[in-house]
Amino acid sequence: MPKQVDAVAQRRTIASAAITVIGSAGIEGTRLRDVAAAANVTTGAVTHYFDGKDAVLEAAFEEVVRRVLESPVALPTTPGDIAECIDIFAVYLPLNDEGLGEWRVWLSFWARAMNDARLRAVHQRYYSAIIERIAYRIATIGGPTVTRTDLHARADAVLAAIDGVGCRAVLEPDSWPADRQRETLSRLLLPMLTAFAHETRSSDL
Repeated sequence: MPKQVDAVAQRRTIASAAITVIGSAGIEGTRLRDVAAAANVTTGAVTHYFDGKDAVLEAAFEEVVRRVLESPVALPTTPGDIAECIDIFAVYLPLNDEGLGEWRVWLSFWARAMNDARLRAVHQRYYSAIIERIAYRIATIGGPTVTRTDLHARADAVLAAIDGVGCRAVLEPDSWPADRQRETLSRLLLPMLTAFAHETRSSDL
């Protein structure tokens, strides 16, 4: 009887392999046979599940986002603890080799999406999910009068700060070790989140 193949698991295996290959070779230098070798499958298996390099890139990007959204990062243990909240946001930065590889996929996807409306739509959909998660954490800082619009505006700013620090770290990894990334993110977010917490407390008076 032929061996049953879990298509979802196989796609994720190939996507994970693509993250590794894209991270080291870049999207232009990535070949499907290299992805196949990294996934320990045949090139035919890759082309069976994915229609070309862009589809592999999209799957790699989807896998990166899945890891972000499913990472076991808890809410701050003390409501209103801004420093702990910033530490949680720092987890999204490329703090190690695995993170650098994932961010290289992220930036490769950005480059493709700039001239591809379909990929831009994928980007917007996943970014919306990440914004929701960030907003959920920011809600621990504010008071009961905080609106959804307020939370999303702050979440957009937080994600912009993460993107900015992350891009610098990917482009200049030797100059941006983990400690510098965390410190810079804190410098960007601490004034904003402190002001946000003060605004919400004042509105409760």
